[in-house]
Amino acid sequence: MTRTEIVRQALMELGDTPANEICSFIQKNHGVTIDPKFMPLFKATIQDLEKMNRFRQAARTEEAA
Repeated sequence: MTRTEIVRQALMELGDTPANEICSFIQKNHGVTIDPKFMPLFKATIQDLEKMNRFRQAARTEEAA
């Protein structure tokens, strides 16, 4: 599991919580240390990946029609 996937899972479980709490949760449950200052980067990356997946699904739907 990549760090991005770990952060995504933690965000799904914890919701919108401070970066320090998310990093503590990740350290406790996965044994991975992530510096809280990188949390905005992970969140932006996850949002971009989700947006790209939505566009790909829309394109597939248009091709099938």
